[in-house]
Amino acid sequence: MAKIFQTSIWTVALSVSCAAVHAQQPSRPALSEVCPVPAPLFTTPISPIKDLPIGAIGVRADRADIDSESEVASFFGNVEVQFDQQQLRTEQAQIDQQTGNINASGSTLFTDGYVQVSSENFRLNSGENRAFLSGAEYQLTETGAHGKADLLSLSPAQVLLEGSTFTTCPSDSPVWQMSAQEISLNEDEAWGEAWHAKFELFGVPVLYLPYINFPVTEERKSGFLFPTFGSSQKNGFEVEVPYYFNIAPNMDATIAPRYMAERGVQMQAEFRTLSTTGSGQYNVAYLESDKSTEDNAARYLWRVEQTQRWGENWRAYVNGTFISDDDYLNDLGSDFAGRADAQLYRHAQLDYLSDDWQVTMRAEDFELLGSYRSPYRTMPQIKSFYATDLGLDLDFSLFSEMSHFQNQDLSQDTATRVHVEPQLSFHLEQPGYDWLAELSYAYTYYNQEFELERSRSKNPSRSLPTFRWRGRVNLERTIDIQQQSYTHTLQPQIQYLYIPYRDQTGIGIYDSTLMQDDYQGLFRARRFSGLDRIADANQVTIGASSSLFDQQAREVARVSFGQIYYFENSETQLLESSTATTESRSDLALETRFRINNNMYFNSSIQYNLELDSTRKSQTTLEYRLDEFNLIQLSHRTVTNLLENDVEQVGMLGVVELSPTWQLASNWYYDLQNNRTNDAFIALQYSDCCWAMRISGYRRINRNLELNAGMPAVGEPEFDNGISVQFIIKGLGSDNRSLLDMLEQSLFGYRHPFHLSN
Repeated sequence: MAKIFQTSIWTVALSVSCAAVHAQQPSRPALSEVCPVPAPLFTTPISPIKDLPIGAIGVRADRADIDSESEVASFFGNVEVQFDQQQLRTEQAQIDQQTGNINASGSTLFTDGYVQVSSENFRLNSGENRAFLSGAEYQLTETGAHGKADLLSLSPAQVLLEGSTFTTCPSDSPVWQMSAQEISLNEDEAWGEAWHAKFELFGVPVLYLPYINFPVTEERKSGFLFPTFGSSQKNGFEVEVPYYFNIAPNMDATIAPRYMAERGVQMQAEFRTLSTTGSGQYNVAYLESDKSTEDNAARYLWRVEQTQRWGENWRAYVNGTFISDDDYLNDLGSDFAGRADAQLYRHAQLDYLSDDWQVTMRAEDFELLGSYRSPYRTMPQIKSFYATDLGLDLDFSLFSEMSHFQNQDLSQDTATRVHVEPQLSFHLEQPGYDWLAELSYAYTYYNQEFELERSRSKNPSRSLPTFRWRGRVNLERTIDIQQQSYTHTLQPQIQYLYIPYRDQTGIGIYDSTLMQDDYQGLFRARRFSGLDRIADANQVTIGASSSLFDQQAREVARVSFGQIYYFENSETQLLESSTATTESRSDLALETRFRINNNMYFNSSIQYNLELDSTRKSQTTLEYRLDEFNLIQLSHRTVTNLLENDVEQVGMLGVVELSPTWQLASNWYYDLQNNRTNDAFIALQYSDCCWAMRISGYRRINRNLELNAGMPAVGEPEFDNGISVQFIIKGLGSDNRSLLDMLEQSLFGYRHPFHLSN
């Protein structure tokens, strides 16, 4: 035994064969930025003793008394004991050099890096490799979870608490705590177990559990998550109790039974997987017998989403949601589709990518919700795109496609389409201007099998050349506004488009629809999506866009407007509806976007018909956004001649932090044409460092698509009202959804307005 005298402090190194009580410190962030972890019990850590061998005990004290016969060393006054990662601070301690046992009395502080303990005494049994502390107050170092224990014992992998309490609330008078006959904290697994536990709120016992396991860090663990309670006119009282399975580090699952008083019990399940080359998520929801329907029908939803990569060139993606009936989303809801969605889109895709080639093979399917004309499935579609630089600003590209379509209801209604389109383009770009000239030739061949539509031909084909020329001028100047310097840009542009007319009435409509005529859409080469209709064109598009940039090159304002002038009216139509142009010019497209300040934005888009002096479409949004917890959005939109009904609506959406603990979220959409509220939602949440409670309510139109044959309800509509209550105990479980996320439950979910670029 070596003795070293340092400024009246004894340092004694004892060679004993006892293992240190050691555990890895769990990694966990603070519960909240406004809820700091309580101050550690060890405010001033013990300075490490240099060159202390592993397994040896180092001691500092004001005075030491060593009995050479019993080989027991006694230390008095400001005693500091260090053995491996463990530290002990007390007023007096005894160390048996033969057994390695340590006994300390009086006020004692102990830590092993995982837990800090303040106790009345301390005893280390070297033979059992376990430390005992009575009358203890403890605190987990990283998480701040704390409590009291009549007796606390520690081994290398376990903290055992008898007659103890546990809470993650940082205050001395916690809102909630768990008191138990025995609590075990497993350092390696980062979870705890409790036997004969009472759950207390505000000091009042509210729940007794013979056994419970709970997380003590953010690491995942199998177990029950906190339930959600709700009530609505359509479903009655609801309760959902999820159970989480931590299958593997890259794999988990959740099963969530959902009881609805008016419908029955719905089983919901989710499985997720993650690898270095891809990820997947699979969901299913099944209600065996819906008591609210006349035939007690079974109702279900299932969904698959999978991404995969093979090397640098191959990619695959699958995504699809399937439901039992058109009203499933309206009645039962889903996290994967909105209640106002009019269709479900599913597709599987395989891509090959290289420097010059892009090849895609896909299968896609649309399910229209409501009694509409059945769409076609694409089973399969193979597309390729080849592009190369010929030099001298000349580019050559070749687009080709082969698609097979099948009607969802009529199996004999099929078609195969082959399309080839080479294109030669010349693009010249200079600081002050740029222009583009394109010349392409498209050939399309069909093989159609049909029974009902006699207007279609068996093997129609179509050959169409296209010439497109577009030029832009980039103007720039510096201006001063209210003693601030800005850069003002003006970009006028003009485009000429020529496509000759071809009779395409013998071709069925498989994947084509009319595209939006906004400002950017005015300069497209095609009026219809897909390839079944290529509209003839002999037209000039004129437009201009003007922007204002501040000294930090941030765009603070933009105004764009444009219009198409027809030299000849387009005769190409889509289905039986008249989509041919009959006027000499298109609607005037006008877009305005303003960054009023760093937090406020204004966005407006209008399509105005100068011939009829009326607005066809408009959408205006004003949003103040401080962060995701504080924003207010006002909106107005109009649509004329939509299913012979005009639409004009105003809306308000807001999320406001009333105080550090109270948050309010609400939206409201009002129909000016019918003088009624179409959708309203409000949620109030209280949240502090220990717990949270969320109360929400909604009122929305009942979109019964099957009853209304997919059309808007005539007369006064039915409304569905509901409330939901959710209670969250922080530290034992959590709900990561913000109040802004909850607004997606409404018919008109939150949409972020267009942000000007920086």
